[in-house]
Amino acid sequence: MAFASRWALALIIGGATEAHVFNLDSILFRINNEGMEFIVDLKKRTCGCLEFQLYELPCPHTIAAINKRYLQKSDYCSKLYSRETLFKTYERHVNIVGDQNSWDIPQNVESQITKPPDVEILQGRRQKNRYISTTESVRLKSTECNRCKQIGHNRTTCLYSPPPHPYSKKHAKKYSNIQ
Repeated sequence: MAFASRWALALIIGGATEAHVFNLDSILFRINNEGMEFIVDLKKRTCGCLEFQLYELPCPHTIAAINKRYLQKSDYCSKLYSRETLFKTYERHVNIVGDQNSWDIPQNVESQITKPPDVEILQGRRQKNRYISTTESVRLKSTECNRCKQIGHNRTTCLYSPPPHPYSKKHAKKYSNIQ
C-alpha cells in the first residue's frame, strides 16, 4: 500500500527508536517508552495508548513492535491513508457553489444571529509555557558556569573562581577588620 503523503509515514515512525520492546507472544508485545509501559497486540490492532485504535495509524509503540518482527508498517495502516482512497475521494464531479449573490438562503436561516461562544476569563496570570504531554520527553538543560565553562555548577558556586580583591567595595566589610 502506498501512502498518500510522506507526512503519514513520518508521523508513524516518530519515537519508535527510543522504545524497548519485549516479546510476550508472537503478536503480543510489552513496550517500555520514557518510563511508561504499553501492551501492543498486532492481531487485534490495539495499543495501550489508544492512538492506534483512534487514528488507525500505528503509534510509535506499535512501530517498535512491527520493527521487532521485521513486518511492513504500511500493512498496519488504515486504507484511509492510501493513495487509492485519496484519488477515489475526488474521482466524482464536485459541484461549484457559485457566486454568493446567487445563493438562495431561506428567510428563517438568514434572520438568525450567531453569537460567539461565551469565554470565561480566568483570574491570575496566564501560563507562558504550554503543557507538556505525558508521552512527550522533556529535555533538561544542564547548568554551565560562566566563569570556568564547566558543566554542573554556576558562577556563584564555582570552585575555580579567583578570590575577591581585598580592596573592592563589594567585600569591604569582610576586610575592614584586617589591619
